[in-house]
Amino acid sequence: MLRPDRLGLLGCLVIFALSFVFQDSDSSGRHTPSPERWEPRRPAISDTPEQRRPRNVGPKQTLPEISSRDPTLKLMPSVKGNSTGTAFSIGKGVWMTARHVIEGCSKFGIKSGHKKISRGQNPVINPLHDLAIFDTRTAAPNFSFGNENLFLGQDGFHFGYPQGNPAAIHSSLLGRANINPGRRTRHKEPVLAWAEIRRVPNFSGSLGGISGGPVVNKDGEIIGVSVVEARRRGRIFTAAPKGLEDMLRRDGSYKPSGGGIKFDNTISPKQFFKFGESLRRKLAVSKVFCWVQ
Repeated sequence: MLRPDRLGLLGCLVIFALSFVFQDSDSSGRHTPSPERWEPRRPAISDTPEQRRPRNVGPKQTLPEISSRDPTLKLMPSVKGNSTGTAFSIGKGVWMTARHVIEGCSKFGIKSGHKKISRGQNPVINPLHDLAIFDTRTAAPNFSFGNENLFLGQDGFHFGYPQGNPAAIHSSLLGRANINPGRRTRHKEPVLAWAEIRRVPNFSGSLGGISGGPVVNKDGEIIGVSVVEARRRGRIFTAAPKGLEDMLRRDGSYKPSGGGIKFDNTISPKQFFKFGESLRRKLAVSKVFCWVQ
């Protein structure tokens, strides 16, 4: 039989434990964490092939065409919960993101202001590439898409919300690869591999949450969408131009516009993060919230 003083201690421990179990719960007792505390969405990679660092190839060695010899990355299956990602504006109330950011969500939306979320509607999910397009009532200045050839070693600038926080990444183009999403179709999705160079602000750990964010060239034109990372090797993988073209063809609401974002200066490795700050402030790059239940 427990002594009264031990019963009191046991009661305190039970209350302490329950304070963690029931925090962030609604009136029904279901766990509903605040969106700001959700996990960033990031598919895990297994059997990642070793990528060689870019050789001194000169400024204009064009990115090779897709080849059967391109290495393939296998994605590990994971259970999706409430999560965050990134999206960017491509038209009036039209947004692009990574497929895995909104796939499987019972509802989702973009952060449109302080404690404001604009709900996503009419999602178009691409079955062959990790890309998706959706609509919201909130509109923002839109990006334009680059149509020039990419070249090895060129700069890429990634904007979004890694770990749920605003950041910008500078990278260098390595070459082509494929993603095996582990689906029943067993198809391979072409991607581009980039070597990470610099993060602003400087932080360690995963880039999870930047998925769906835009990758732009020095002129601020879209040349990719961040879809997955290989953290140990400092690699970022983005949707290939073929995937972007296919995604835009699938969405009837997308209409190319020349009245979108205008960049007065070219983006450079020295000041790229300032462009990211401006884009997020204008909501052209926005944080995505996904509710699974």
